[in-house]
Amino acid sequence: MSSRDPKPLDIDTKSILSMQELEPSPVDDSIPNLESGDYFPKQEEEKPQRPFGFAIPKVGLSDALLSGIQKYSTYPTTAFFILHFANTALIPLATRSIPASEPYLLLTRPFYQAPGLEHLLLTVPIIAHITSGILLRNIRGSRRARLYGAETRAQRHLLSFWPRVSLQARTGYLLIPLLGLHSFVNRITPLMVDGGSSGVGLGYVAHGVARSPVFWNSFYLIFVATSVWHFVGGWATWMGWRVTTARKERRSKGSLSGYLGYQENHDRVKRQRKMWWVINGIAAAGAAIWLAGALGIIGRAGEGSGWEAQGWNEMYSQVPVIGAWL
Repeated sequence: MSSRDPKPLDIDTKSILSMQELEPSPVDDSIPNLESGDYFPKQEEEKPQRPFGFAIPKVGLSDALLSGIQKYSTYPTTAFFILHFANTALIPLATRSIPASEPYLLLTRPFYQAPGLEHLLLTVPIIAHITSGILLRNIRGSRRARLYGAETRAQRHLLSFWPRVSLQARTGYLLIPLLGLHSFVNRITPLMVDGGSSGVGLGYVAHGVARSPVFWNSFYLIFVATSVWHFVGGWATWMGWRVTTARKERRSKGSLSGYLGYQENHDRVKRQRKMWWVINGIAAAGAAIWLAGALGIIGRAGEGSGWEAQGWNEMYSQVPVIGAWL
């Protein structure tokens, strides 16, 4: 080795002297909120996913606001639900006669068919309830897609909308076309044909059932069962008794919760099972009472007569698409 070559010791010394001594910094041991998306770094340039062709609102205030709209929009519709249940189920069962039950229906009709009041109690709350539910499902689906790192459109769809729909939500979505047909036959068509629904009552419904018994008996069976289940299950959810979605809790390996908390978990499962039977029993009893009054009393009253029956025939025949079979 020549005298011009630097010694290895000189190189190591230079490297050591060039290093900087840094102060120790604390390690952040806090657990990020995975549900809210804090685990992932925020990127200002990244645009929100649009799984259904429209922008997804930001999670936060919009989530709480939409949850409140979805909950409190059920209050006015519940009031109408109770009145309608009394008029079309309890009172016909008590009187056993349509002529004796009609005055009670006409007595309560001004409360929910007054100009402007009907839309305030029914139309606006129902639209707000459906819209807020769909937006909330899209928000939470987009959050799950970010949480699990979905990249492709198929992966985002799998984590977003329909694959995770609960039974409570499915009854609500099934109720939309059923409620639409019921409103179209009993409110919109009489308004188009006769200028109003003053001549529509329990006799009108009985006349339609007598004309098409198979269709209307099947329709009201599904309609009543779905609506009662959705209302009872929805109010149970608002009160903290969620029984329409079975959620299995995960237990990590090596966890002692399965042993130390066995009795507590066993008691909780028993309470949930008991709650399931109670809520489903209430829904089944309500549907049975409603069907007994609607189909057992009103549905067996038969067709009308005279000029009133001719007007009802005209209304049923004017229903779009299905009027020829009614």
